[in-house]
Amino acid sequence: MDIDRLVDFAKAYFAKLTQDPVLKVIELPDGLGVCVAHAVRGGGKIYVAPDESALFVGSVLDFNAGLEAFRDGLRTPAEKFEKFERG
Repeated sequence: MDIDRLVDFAKAYFAKLTQDPVLKVIELPDGLGVCVAHAVRGGGKIYVAPDESALFVGSVLDFNAGLEAFRDGLRTPAEKFEKFERG
């Protein structure tokens, strides 16, 4: 599993969601992928599988709840990672 590739994938999604995110990387157990957390209040987490499917969870969910959902196969459709346009 290429951790750097998965982290870069999550970073690209965070770049669509926010400017200058402060990120923390956690390697997931059992080769499931990585969790990249935006380390600010309200930041959220993106779990990325080796196949680059991803799950975004808001900061209201803790790491273990997000991991359980990710392990169960829940994913966020790629089109949901569109940058919010300020207008």
